[in-house]
Amino acid sequence: MENKSVYFPVSWDDAADYSRALDALGIPYAVEDPTEGLPLSQGQLAIVLPHMPARQYKKVVSLFHGEGEHYPR
Repeated sequence: MENKSVYFPVSWDDAADYSRALDALGIPYAVEDPTEGLPLSQGQLAIVLPHMPARQYKKVVSLFHGEGEHYPR
């Protein structure tokens, strides 16, 4: 994925649910694991999102109940 902007740390158990929800909203994303250099706790994955319009990002914030972390460059 190009233009990685933010990520949301989620548990392995929740990753599939978030993936289905993002698919339903038509929002592109990638799932990354801790070996890809993100500061994740054990048992977590990252849902990574590209830059997107504010209206779309508001839906993401609502889905995840908060703001994402800035993706490291």
